[in-house]
This record gives sequence, C-alpha cells and structure tokens, in this order.
Amino acid sequence: MFNTKNLVVIFTAMLAINVSAVEVSTDFLKAIETVESHGNAKAIGDNGKAYGVYQIHKSYVEDVNRISGKNFTHEDAFDKDKAKEMVEIYLTNYGKSYEKKTGKKATNEVLARIHNGGPNGYKKDATKKYWDKVQKELK
Repeated sequence: MFNTKNLVVIFTAMLAINVSAVEVSTDFLKAIETVESHGNAKAIGDNGKAYGVYQIHKSYVEDVNRISGKNFTHEDAFDKDKAKEMVEIYLTNYGKSYEKKTGKKATNEVLARIHNGGPNGYKKDATKKYWDKVQKELK
C-alpha cells in the first residue's frame, strides 16, 4: 500500500534520474581510445568498417546525426575532435535512455558496453570482455 510519504520518495527518485547528467569523462574517453586504436586517429579496423581513434562505424555516425540533427560523415571519425563529439552525443543519448529504462545511473561499464555493442550493448554478454579491457585502462 502506498502512502503520501512513499509517493514523495518515489517521485523524488524519478526526478533525480530525469535530470541527472550522463557523465562521459575525459579519462573514460581516453580508455576507450586506447582500447580501440591506441590513439591512432588514422586507424581502420573491423575489415575496413571502423574508423579513427574510437573505431566508429557508419551506422553509429548515422545514429548520431539522427539524434543530434548534425551532418557528420563517416570520414569525420578520423578527426579526433569530431569523433569525440560523436561519441559524447551517442553515449549521452543512450546513457539517458538506459537510466530512463532501468532507473539506474549509467556507469562507465554501461557506457563502454553501449559504445561497443550498440544501444542495448549493456545487455550483451559479448560486450563484457570489452568492458574488462576498458576497465584495465581506467586503473
């Protein structure tokens, strides 16, 4: 049975999640960069499908453009500043989505697994090893 006090606590918690900012820290981005390319802005991987320091795929860029209304190209992933902006847009968007769905804060683990496995990457067993690599770089 809910009483007024319980409803206030629940409502306050919901507000905190809705206004919380998803943090994509510089250290976290550096760890992703190291795992993905060892900082090589010219890196091409995944059989020619992934570009730049963050190894961004074309579908990732298209998603960023849809989310942000910007017009990045896949080749922009070779530009460290543009690539960083794309990753921040993508992870902030899907981090907020994660928080809304789960009621939990988007941690570095969640964000790394989203970067590696897409919007629902945090649910995929295949992204756990990726998180292990990122976590080692964060230490």
